[in-house]
This record gives sequence, C-alpha cells and structure tokens, in this order.
Amino acid sequence: MMTGKKILLSIDVGTTNWKVAAFDTQGNTVAISKTPTITHYDKNQNSFYKPNEIWNSVKGLIGDVIKKCDGHIVGISATSMAEAVVPIDKDGNECFDIITWFDTRSISQAQKIVNMLGKKKIYDITGLDPNPIFSLCKMLWMKENHTDAYESSVKWLQMTDYIIYKLTGVVATDYTLASRTLAFDVVKNKWSKEILDTVGVDIDLLPEIVESGTVIGNVCKKASEEIGLRTDIPVVMGGNDHPCAALPAGVLNGNKILDSSGTAESIILVSKPNQKPNMVFNGQRTCRFLEKSRLALWGGIISSGAAFEWVYKTLVSSNEWNIKQDDYDYSFVLDQVKDVPAGSNGLIFIPHLRGSGAPYWNPKMKGSFLGLRTTSSQKELLKSVMEGLSFSAKMIVDMHENIAGSKSDALCVVGGSGKNLVWQQIKADILQKPIEICSESEATALGAAMLAGVGAGVYEDMVDATLKIATNNRVIEPNNDFKNYYEDLYEVYKLAYDSTVEISERLHQVK
Repeated sequence: MMTGKKILLSIDVGTTNWKVAAFDTQGNTVAISKTPTITHYDKNQNSFYKPNEIWNSVKGLIGDVIKKCDGHIVGISATSMAEAVVPIDKDGNECFDIITWFDTRSISQAQKIVNMLGKKKIYDITGLDPNPIFSLCKMLWMKENHTDAYESSVKWLQMTDYIIYKLTGVVATDYTLASRTLAFDVVKNKWSKEILDTVGVDIDLLPEIVESGTVIGNVCKKASEEIGLRTDIPVVMGGNDHPCAALPAGVLNGNKILDSSGTAESIILVSKPNQKPNMVFNGQRTCRFLEKSRLALWGGIISSGAAFEWVYKTLVSSNEWNIKQDDYDYSFVLDQVKDVPAGSNGLIFIPHLRGSGAPYWNPKMKGSFLGLRTTSSQKELLKSVMEGLSFSAKMIVDMHENIAGSKSDALCVVGGSGKNLVWQQIKADILQKPIEICSESEATALGAAMLAGVGAGVYEDMVDATLKIATNNRVIEPNNDFKNYYEDLYEVYKLAYDSTVEISERLHQVK
C-alpha cells in the first residue's frame, strides 16, 4: 500500500521554459524543475523545435521532480502552447522538426486557404481568422515543401498531445488545442471535413478529440523504464496553456474574465455551459474551453509585457550608450510613477509594437505616443505605456461583453505582469472592475495538475477543482476618482487606430 500525500504531476511545454511541477491536492507546490526552451532558427530565420530535445528534457525534469517528492503520484497531465505541431509516422517516430507557434513561414498557405474558402466561411466554421500561425497552415507548408516527410506522417500532434503520446503510446488531443488548428468546427465540436477536404488534408491525420480531464491511459512500459514512473499512474488529457491557467485563476468561480498577462496578453471570456456561439466576427477568436460545452472568446495584445519591458529599458537604462549605472529595481521606479496624474498629462500610448491584436489583428500596425510635448517626462511616458495597455485591455473586455451580452465582475490575472501592482491598479481604474491576481506564479502548470486531479478522481470536475484551489487571489479594487477622466480619454484612445492605420501601413512599406 502506498503511503504519503497524493501528488499531481504536470508538464508544461512553454515558449520560454519547459517545466515539470508537482503539487499536492490543495494546490501547494511540492517540487518544480525547469529548463529554458530551446528554439532553433534556420538560415531564413524560420523557427523550430526539435521533438527529441523536448522529450529528453521532459524526461530529465520528471526525474528531478520525482526525487524531490515526498508522496505518491496519483495523476499526470500536460499543457503547452498551441498551434505548433509534430508529424508522427506509422512506426511512432517523429517525421520532422516542430514549427514554432509564432513562425509565419506559411503566409502563402494561409492565403491559399482564404482563396479557396473565403474569410467569412473560415470564421463561420472555425471561429478563427486565417492566420499563418495556425496548425493547418503549417501542415500545408510541409505538404508543399517537404513532401516525403508529409507523406510519411500518419498523425499530427500538438505539444500536449505529443507528451501524452510519449507517456502512454495513445494518440489524442483536446478541444482547446483542436480549436487552434483552423481545421476544427467550433459550432459542431468536431474536425471540419469540409475544410480538410477543400484543402486536401486527410481527416485521419488528425487525432481523436477528447475532453480535458479525461484519462488517456496509464504510463506505458517504455516511459516507465526510461523515467522511473509507475505503470499504474493514470495520464490525463490536459490542454492549451492559457485555458489551463484559467482554473487556478478562479475564472470558473463566478462571472470573471481571464487575463493571462506576460510578454503578450491573452484576454479570454469563458462562457456558461452549452451557450450557443455567436459566429459574427467582431474581432474575437471563438474557441472551445477545457470543458467542451463551454466557449472561450479570445482576444489578445501582442506586445503587452514586451511593451513595458521596452519602455522600461529604454527610459531607465543608459547601457545602450555604454554609460555605467547602478541597476534600478522595478519597485524603486514604479513607486515614483505613482505620483504621475491619471492620463500622464495628456499622453496616450498606442501599444502596437508588434502589430495590433484584437479587435483589429493587423500585423502592419506600429506603436506610437500621441500628445508629446517638451514638458513630457520619463515618468509620464512610462505611466502612459501602462495606461495604453490598459485601454487596449478594456477594448477587448468591452468586445467580449458585447458579444456575450453580459458584464463581467472581475479580471483574473495570471502571469508575470501580475507582479506589477501599479499597472494592475491602473487597469482596475480604467476598466472600473476589480483585478484578482492569482497567488500561484506557475498557474499554467497548476491548471494542468488540477486536470490530472479531475481524471484521477481527486476533484469531482473542473468547477470543484477551482472552488477548492483558487481561494487566495489578491484583489485590487478600482479607484472611482478617475472614472470620468479615464472614460473621456478612452474615447480618444479608440480613435487612434483609424487615425494611424494608413500611416502604419505606409511605414510598413518603407524598408
């Protein structure tokens, strides 16, 4: 008989790090091990991962965590970025490297899909815009450029699927990952034979779709021998990283919106069960959630934490000029920014440093400051960046609420930007909503562990897991003193896209 506390193991294949974490059933971290993500670039600056590097790293990380665990593992699950796919041949081997989710080499394939189906039909079926990041575009690129590898493939897996396959030998995916392929019918909740037949991809190349929290199988003999895991441990379907983070963030505990805020910022409204999707495109991407009966309305700021890091380093550091200075920590700088009045004395920042996200999705857009004067200070510039990002977040929240037909009660923030309390207070003031900051820094990994607990019977379902784990959020209440002023400034901010789109697009043509 096994003794000790029950342990839930999660594997997180991320863009920045690969991690393995162990949690107890109360959501406390028992052990964690991670390594930086290894991203390769070819001579054309196309980016890719090597599948064997991922798996070998994950095996080592699991071994490290097992050594630190005082208890017995009762369930394993995995989470990952979406869109990146790996082809598997009939012998179960990887046929090709993994094209990263953010790689855009398949722009021409995305355009071909548009030419065959039209943007409206694509959205009506998939809930997505025809962006080259999505998996189907990558598959078509492989078909055209590496025919032998494509023809050798019998299944295409995303990163979560790949890890689960290596652990169990079973091929499957979940609804959150399927939703990011451009081959999934988000209304019918199944692969779209119409799209796949139109573009010439065999539907049998795609795995069976199962709900997150479903037991896929036990640890197989080969994985057991390579890693040291018991063969009686159930392996549970996980999902896309942002939806997984929604569980410990407490999104299912009330009428709340997820704000997954890191380098980029994903803002996701999760519907009530069995809500019919509104397939009119207003800037949102419509996907499925971890529970297949729920929708996830998806909007994003492409340069969120990236914009803050850029302005912080640009204004605070003199290193670019080879001038030595002592390092300033965030708290020292941000404490002084608190004194800048709301509105940064008439400055507005447009945060499209890597193109605009929702509701526009225009890769040609550029960032800008509006309202600069000779009196504009570094502190005002820094605060205006946080205000501009918060105005952008409000646009997405407003978009989601208009589509859903109801107001949300709060934003649940996960990710590194949640540590910047000045920024989060500004966001609360602009949105006039409470901001709940998730207490767990590894929310994505914990979300996957909670799914492992659902599959292992530790929790009744995802809602039960959320009610038991998501209990220690820090709440930042909005300051009503700035409400009217920020409302007026928000109306000015909304004019900025239309006012600068032609300038941005013409600048994009200047090389």
